[in-house]
Amino acid sequence: MGHRFTVAIVEDNYWIGQLLDSFCQQCGLKVVSILADGEQFLREYDQLRPDILLMDIGLEGKLDGISVVQSLRLSGYQQKVIMVSGTTNMDHILTAFHELDSVYFLSKPVMLPKFQIAIEKAIACIQLDRSRVMEEPKPNPSTWITVKNQKSQLPISEDAILFVEKEDKRVSRIHLVNGAQMASSTNLSEILAQGTSHLFSPFKGFLVNLRHVVSFAKESGFPTSRRFMIHLKHTSVKVPLSRDLQKDFARLLQEMK
Repeated sequence: MGHRFTVAIVEDNYWIGQLLDSFCQQCGLKVVSILADGEQFLREYDQLRPDILLMDIGLEGKLDGISVVQSLRLSGYQQKVIMVSGTTNMDHILTAFHELDSVYFLSKPVMLPKFQIAIEKAIACIQLDRSRVMEEPKPNPSTWITVKNQKSQLPISEDAILFVEKEDKRVSRIHLVNGAQMASSTNLSEILAQGTSHLFSPFKGFLVNLRHVVSFAKESGFPTSRRFMIHLKHTSVKVPLSRDLQKDFARLLQEMK
């Protein structure tokens, strides 16, 4: 095998984790991590960057395996995921395939022949992806922002956030680079406090990610308006910019360049 594919195992049962590690070694794979906590895995993800992810559904900590993969997908990460679980919950199985784009679902107890089939399918998908496009440079480490989504806490990479707008007193709408939107009860100040200087509040009720700003210009069609409008990548929606903040905004953009 010309390339030794890397694997991260996220599994809360020590012995199953060791079994999966042994299977990986037999398949010529390099295991870069075995973790039991989904939040810890997300924190270390940028250092690991595995080709293949073996993900259990039930994990230690606040996040289950489905929430971990949802966070990765919302943040734009497309690593090949093999779900490994003893669940018989059909909703979980369907979610793994249709929402999380998993390449395989391994039921426990895991046997080597099935494991080999799952790995071969994941590797075939990776090789197909690599034949279509050249690999992009490794991005800078991400800052993860945890937001309240319904009853769960969901981490999202700051890089994946395009802008955030306050819909009402209780709901913020998060617009993502991939076109997805998510309603959250986390307010703008809490999001801003978790982010870097790339998150900026250009107008009351809005946050914008400076990484994705194309330009800004005086609002057209309203001669008396004191606002500017921010043009962003990935969307035709324009975000308002207060005239009082225009100079600070322009300075920050210049510093980023």
